[in-house]
Amino acid sequence: MSHRDWNIRIHADALEPLDDVAGELIKQYGPISPVAEYLGRIRGTWRGIPATRGSQVKPCCSRIDLYKEHTGIDLRDIFPADESKWDKAKIDTWTWDEYLTSAQRLFKAGYPVGLPMGQTSDSVDWVGALFNAYGVVMIDAKDNIKINSGETRAALEFLKKLMAVNPPEVYAWDDAGNNRWLISGKGSGIMNPPSAWAVAKRDNPKVAENCWTHPMPKGPKGRFVGQLPFFYGLWSFSKNKPAAKELLLYLSQKAAVTKVVEASFGFDLPAFRTMYDLDIWKTVGPPIGTVYGYPPRGDEQTSIAGAPARTEVGAQIYNQAINTVMVSKFTQGGEKLDAVIKWAENELEGTLRA
Repeated sequence: MSHRDWNIRIHADALEPLDDVAGELIKQYGPISPVAEYLGRIRGTWRGIPATRGSQVKPCCSRIDLYKEHTGIDLRDIFPADESKWDKAKIDTWTWDEYLTSAQRLFKAGYPVGLPMGQTSDSVDWVGALFNAYGVVMIDAKDNIKINSGETRAALEFLKKLMAVNPPEVYAWDDAGNNRWLISGKGSGIMNPPSAWAVAKRDNPKVAENCWTHPMPKGPKGRFVGQLPFFYGLWSFSKNKPAAKELLLYLSQKAAVTKVVEASFGFDLPAFRTMYDLDIWKTVGPPIGTVYGYPPRGDEQTSIAGAPARTEVGAQIYNQAINTVMVSKFTQGGEKLDAVIKWAENELEGTLRA
């Protein structure tokens, strides 16, 4: 059965241990994504195997024509569709400060970026990545509430500037809002899997021809991208566990993964970096190589809002969208920074009690 993100934790007691399957895959392909391990390895035991189908990250998808015309930034020069040609000096210029400056210019030109600030996963994921880039920790692995920090204050002050150059309706967007914004031709960039580009190929080809997916900006503590993994689990009451484990191994082999990724035009993402050399990400288009920068490459690290708290706590942080509600209170609601942080502390205390 397929399980999304936090569901392995929910069903852990009814799922068969899969340390043998995970161990064989790690032996073959190297480490599993840290986010997938955080969600699928419960109390030291693998209860789920990362599935390629449905798994995704949410990096930048930007209009190369608008960026070049209105900001002078050539995104294909910074992030060409060949990692061997990536220049660290150029990549290091792609920071959250640079992103803000470019977003301000694009807003002035009439083509704002569209960053959702609702309570669904697209919003929670990109804000979670930014929080990690600033070093924000809500609750650590030992149940200490850490949200009242200089890192949190710096991130929120930055977001006040960034949200001011987004369209005002982003606070009401669901997970389709940012896709529609880019496809409409009004938006200059979003943070999403290649789904918006794929629909634009059908509905607005001129937009699709100018889309380029590339890594997230870098913050004071690094470059992070939100990851949303899916898993396969094996029920502990299953009657043919050996066959099920063989199937899990088969579905996780690179040959099988390749077919899934090709069928989704590069959307579905394996949990192993050693599989990021598939040809599909180099050849799919237009423009050719448009989704090459979709799998995390270079110094980009995966993250999920709620970590590093215990998963039963992290799940509440994520599903209650505590990070985006904080941002909304401060940037749209007009609440004072200290009051927002106090609200978050109270909410986080509740997650620990629950």
